[in-house]
Amino acid sequence: MADILIVGDEVSPVAESEAAVCAGALARALSAAKHGVTILTLAAEDRATRIPGMARRLRTVLARLADGDRECTLFEGRSAISQCPLHVLGAEPSDRGHSAAYLASAAAALVRDEICRPDAIIAWGEAAAAVLPAIQANARLFVLPTGGWGPPLTQSERAALNPNAPDLAMAKGSLAGLGAIDADVVVFPSPSSARRFEDTGEFSFRASDQPVVSIRLGCDEAPHDPATDPALAATFTSETPAGKAECRKALARRTSLALGPRTLLLATAPLTVASGGRALVGAVASLVRSDVTIVVSGGGERSLLDDIKRLAIETPGKIAVHPEAGPAAERQILAGADALVLADGDNQLARLAGLAMRYGTLPLAPDSAAYHDYMVDFDVASRSGTALLFQPDDAYEQVSVVLRAAALRGNPDVWHELQRRLMRSAPPWASTAALFESLCFSPPASA
Repeated sequence: MADILIVGDEVSPVAESEAAVCAGALARALSAAKHGVTILTLAAEDRATRIPGMARRLRTVLARLADGDRECTLFEGRSAISQCPLHVLGAEPSDRGHSAAYLASAAAALVRDEICRPDAIIAWGEAAAAVLPAIQANARLFVLPTGGWGPPLTQSERAALNPNAPDLAMAKGSLAGLGAIDADVVVFPSPSSARRFEDTGEFSFRASDQPVVSIRLGCDEAPHDPATDPALAATFTSETPAGKAECRKALARRTSLALGPRTLLLATAPLTVASGGRALVGAVASLVRSDVTIVVSGGGERSLLDDIKRLAIETPGKIAVHPEAGPAAERQILAGADALVLADGDNQLARLAGLAMRYGTLPLAPDSAAYHDYMVDFDVASRSGTALLFQPDDAYEQVSVVLRAAALRGNPDVWHELQRRLMRSAPPWASTAALFESLCFSPPASA
């Protein structure tokens, strides 16, 4: 149908961040919609050589940087995740400015050598901002996948970019501003992050009629599928949910937690101080006398995990830290838990909440940011809703929302129906890709 170029400094399988995984998943979904999708990213040359299936091109890329040109190796192959053509520039940028300059040079080289002739460009992240003015396309989207942006480039960071470029001067050295100037549409992962961008005076130079839109990112990319996930003790779907109970039993055995027939098995997101982990530890300590058992991800910060381990010693069978850390262990937790408590009140993706829903696990989330945008508080009377919401930064509310979940868990009819609804309501990448298609080929006239 159409050729789409996705450019970013973080794209799976080269990188493993949340934004990188989402870029790869979007590429796969657009490819499934019959578009020709090409991915361009960068990595240190020794890292690029270790990516399975990548071949070194005989012809190098001349990266034209304001502080001196560089000859860079270009690797090409096919992404195992998205099955799309993948190009990796062998470069190790020293700062954000060099990342932007390298990506712009590599994108221009792909078009110049007719490796890619894109109808649409998706610049994924701030580092891809300089790609937009570097090559021509009918549609140019600038995506800030985390919902945030960095400060203006320092003088040394601007050294790699053209210091006389009028767009960069107008943007006051901001990569986010540069992307906004040169894009047809700016895309955010949630309405709250889009509003923050529009309301800030930092980007007052942006055209007043430029569309700023929000698109919820999906969460059903492999291996996040309880029907096929190889890490699970048993598979399940919304139509055949029995395997969920087997995963719950397996998680309890693995963590030595004592479960009654109506005990709430509560999981936590990986604990970090920055995402409210300290308050969550306090809430966990307050729940030991309730019919709640708690499993904590082993991927959190050491100081917080040490606090949890001390509580676990004092209350055997009630609290445990999962003995393993890593993607497979995280999925086992999601599949086995009844509910997942989230504490980051500034989160702009609500992606972990979507993943929990995918596995039939009830999200307990702050009523703020993307959670406020996308999650609906469960109402017992109408049996509608996809989460239990609480006020952020309120320890009493955190404990209360867990007790609400425990009460729901004690009603089997309501609970099993809720689990099936959660699995059916998790956001799919196909819907995300359809919205990106509409922006690329039928962009809105105004925000």
